Amino acid sequence: MAALTGKNKAYQSLLARMLIIENVGEVLYGALITKVKNANLKSAYEKLALNERETAKHIERELLARDENNRVMNGRVILSFTKFICGILTARQLAWLLKTALDRRIYSRWYDMHKDENHEFWRLLLNHENLQHELLKPFRGS
Repeated sequence: MAALTGKNKAYQSLLARMLIIENVGEVLYGALITKVKNANLKSAYEKLALNERETAKHIERELLARDENNRVMNGRVILSFTKFICGILTARQLAWLLKTALDRRIYSRWYDMHKDENHEFWRLLLNHENLQHELLKPFRGS
């Protein structure tokens, strides 16, 4: 494989951050599953936790396709800290964090900037973001 250019390194760095975001999202949804009482909302969180896991797999594949020698960073310290924080926050606080994160629509912004890198991959990420908004729309007041 040819040496990485600055652009490729920046793209790989973005992918690594995205992988951490998806892993943190799965932890957040997992914590919400255990704390909410509404069965429909719990079901939505379960679907979204699975969606986070699947999206993380797509990101890992994209990282490895860019550099087969890349050891996929798993961010254990970040995940441990996230699990700890999610354990002490209430469902309402976690839902506020989730809403704040989703309102940023980062994949929509990154899609516009990077879709030429791998259009199919970025379309999957955009669909992932849209699914989160669609499944949580009925609960926006909760």
